[in-house]
Amino acid sequence: MNRWVFNIVGVVVALGSFTGPARVLADAQNPTYDDDILPIAKQYCINCHGNDKQKGDLNLATYAAMNQGGSSGAVVVPGNPAKSRLYTLAAHLEEPKMPPSGNKIPDDKLAILKLWIEQGARANATSKVVLPPKNTDIGLKSIVKGRPEGPPPLPQLGQLKLDPIVRARRPGAILAMATSPWAPLVAIGGQKQVILYNTDTGELFGFLPFEHGQIHSLKFSRNAQLLLVAGGRGGQAGKAVLYKVQTGEKVLEVGLENDAILAADISADQTQIAVGSPSKIVRVYSTADGSVLHEIKKHTDWVTAVEFSPDGVLLATGDRNGGVWVWEAYTGREFFALRGHTAMITDLSWRDDSNVLATASEDASVRLWEMENGTLLKNWNAHPGGTTSIHFTHDGRLATTGRDKITKLWDQNGTLQKTFEALPDLGLQVAVTHDNARVIAGDWSGTVKAWTTADAKAVANFDANPPSAAERLKQAEAVVAALQTKLTSAQTAYDAAVQKAKTASDAHNAAVAKANKITADLASAQKMVTDATATATAAQTQMNAAKTAVDQATPPAQAAAAKAVAWEVLVNAENLAAKTLAEASAKAPDNTELATLAKKKAEVLAAATAEWDKAKKTATETAATLKTAQDQFALHSKTHAEAMAQVAAYQKKVAELMPMVKPATDAVAATKTALDAANAEVASTKATLDAANAELATAKATVEKLKNATAPASMPMPK
Repeated sequence: MNRWVFNIVGVVVALGSFTGPARVLADAQNPTYDDDILPIAKQYCINCHGNDKQKGDLNLATYAAMNQGGSSGAVVVPGNPAKSRLYTLAAHLEEPKMPPSGNKIPDDKLAILKLWIEQGARANATSKVVLPPKNTDIGLKSIVKGRPEGPPPLPQLGQLKLDPIVRARRPGAILAMATSPWAPLVAIGGQKQVILYNTDTGELFGFLPFEHGQIHSLKFSRNAQLLLVAGGRGGQAGKAVLYKVQTGEKVLEVGLENDAILAADISADQTQIAVGSPSKIVRVYSTADGSVLHEIKKHTDWVTAVEFSPDGVLLATGDRNGGVWVWEAYTGREFFALRGHTAMITDLSWRDDSNVLATASEDASVRLWEMENGTLLKNWNAHPGGTTSIHFTHDGRLATTGRDKITKLWDQNGTLQKTFEALPDLGLQVAVTHDNARVIAGDWSGTVKAWTTADAKAVANFDANPPSAAERLKQAEAVVAALQTKLTSAQTAYDAAVQKAKTASDAHNAAVAKANKITADLASAQKMVTDATATATAAQTQMNAAKTAVDQATPPAQAAAAKAVAWEVLVNAENLAAKTLAEASAKAPDNTELATLAKKKAEVLAAATAEWDKAKKTATETAATLKTAQDQFALHSKTHAEAMAQVAAYQKKVAELMPMVKPATDAVAATKTALDAANAEVASTKATLDAANAELATAKATVEKLKNATAPASMPMPK
């Protein structure tokens, strides 16, 4: 509402010659033609543009006549005063200025006229406001194949409504559901609202309002930035509304339908929105101005499925009679008629490369069509009683659900890969998360479940009828309290595990140290045995050599000693004889014979003495050689004996240490096993502790968010 309108005038404005009672401008917050605009027209315009006279073929005497416009076309564009000539000419913003021969209409009345147009130009208080969509510029210059650059778009904190628009007694049937192609996000449709959840954490992001009634179709744009919501009120009206995923901001609204829209999609370049309804017509709207680009009237029954190809080139549509057509997206011309289904088409899904279209039908079958010639590739019955939904994954598999309550995962040959637990009621919608990791399905009872594609394990339930923010706050606070207890327990378990690991580490380190010492001592003893054995062996060799030398030196030494003794005896005898002869010769100098014998004996003594000297020398030399050999033998014998004693001592040490090795090694292994188990327990309890902390942090954030959502708005202080 333009508040400035009410600040430029006084509290009450007299309307001069108006036929009706005076209207208080401050009360005219929702002006109508009958109550507010017609009196202004009568005062300033009817003389030239009434029943009697219509300059420029314009008659303002009635609402219907005004809407017919004049010779220059429409004079009122609901929602856009700048394009409404009734306002721009009266405000003297364009030529010709009106009234042509007088002053400009007073500003307070122009303000009412402008506000009336901005609010939709209603005829009277019971009229429905119908505003045309604002011009938007969301078309893309190019289509990015695959995942776009940058982080995947997710709703931002505080941007979406946290209170449900509708809180029913029980959840309704899941008629519409979609997952973001590139983010952990699922949108679930309901009565007048879209519910958005994080598929990884189960967190409720919030709600998008859809005031037009029941939601029948949800589609994310191919770049995941936008969410298209379509539906309406059966037999009355249908709308398709486009929202920004991150902010929940409404981008545009299209739809001239007289019945609820059953299926809708936005093209990959975001320039077109195609819708199907019970009218049997496929309408393609421009996202730039909401105008109808094409009306396709080929279908013979309700249009129940609509989807653009990922490359934006083709548009596939299906109807309640089993008819499937593929159209050129930009021209609306027929491309293929795909015949074969015998019952209602419930869903369509394109493969990421746009070359294959999957169709699901109430005739129970799934059919795959190639887009080169429009021929059937595969056909199999997926769900007895009817296949109600199908979704191509990024990795080329297909998820389906149906009236048998079972959700399934297939390859493109129709081979069943996974079967998920039965839903409580008829399966209506299926989707796969952006990472192909989870399949999500919703049923007639309002149940929405998620399973992992790897092992078909149920991992989440998404509430299709969430409680109010206040109720969720109470639940979240209870969760926080429980998580605090869980965190305390996890911390205690972690601390105990850490202490246990420390004890195990100390025991292991002690066992390792003991084993290392035994091993080192054994190695040292074994080395000493080896070294001492080598010393003894060397000493034995030297001792043997010395013994041989002793044996060789003993006979010569003994012979030389005996010879020296013999010569000594002979010399002593000869010396005595020589002395006797000399003394006798001295006593008988004249005895020449005696003198001759004395001389000869002296010569014999001299010769014997010389031989004795030689014998003594030889005896001394051979005795020295023998002594050296004997000393060497004694030395090497001692070395050998000492080495052998060391060998014996260290062999005894080795014998003592050898039995200790295995127990020590076993103790190391046992303490290592205990340490590994203790460390594993530490890691496990740490993971539990971290998870508890993260869970608690998330719960606290949820509490804060819900507190902010449920906090009463602050009242302004009176002036």
